[in-house]
Amino acid sequence: MSISVIFGGFAVMLFLMFLSMPVAVSILAVGGVGGYMAYGMPLVETMGGVVWGTLNNPVMTAIPLFMLLGELLLRGGIADKMFDALAVWLGRLPGGLLHTNIGTCALFSATSGSSVATAATVGTIALPALGERNYPSRPALGTLAAGGTLGILIPPSVNLLVYGSLANVSVGQLFIAGILPGLLLVVLFSVYIALAYPNAGRDSAVIDVPAR
Repeated sequence: MSISVIFGGFAVMLFLMFLSMPVAVSILAVGGVGGYMAYGMPLVETMGGVVWGTLNNPVMTAIPLFMLLGELLLRGGIADKMFDALAVWLGRLPGGLLHTNIGTCALFSATSGSSVATAATVGTIALPALGERNYPSRPALGTLAAGGTLGILIPPSVNLLVYGSLANVSVGQLFIAGILPGLLLVVLFSVYIALAYPNAGRDSAVIDVPAR
């Protein structure tokens, strides 16, 4: 299959997404049509069995449970209390509450397993507090985006679950392998914040986090 065909399929998939078609439907439609054009009906006929065999793995049942746990933490107010506690501990460092964004993302990543869920949940909690203290929007959003990437690295991770299921690799070993890089990224993010934005929020009270 030529490079032009691959880029053409990718462009069609993006176009379908821009038309508000669900991402899963767009990927399935482009993949099914592309597979039929490249290899004919035999490939399309085997797709159902491959998808069923992959999703029928008992390990995959952990994915919706991770999502449920993250939703419970958000709706139950535990994520709010987590942010408030870390604001007291980390808010006095150079960079203020920007460190709290990274720390909260790291802790939430250890429960949700998703980067999108981590960034969205911590963002709904942190952005109002940062806005009230006149933190610059660029580092505030940047730390949330960077901290959200920890969701697929710090175990448990949905991506590692899917990869382990598809590649027949031990999910436990993948989780263990993600601990050290995840913690290293947390430290590097905090060091960068302390060096790049040492005066962020310096004039704001970091302990009196407003109740939500």
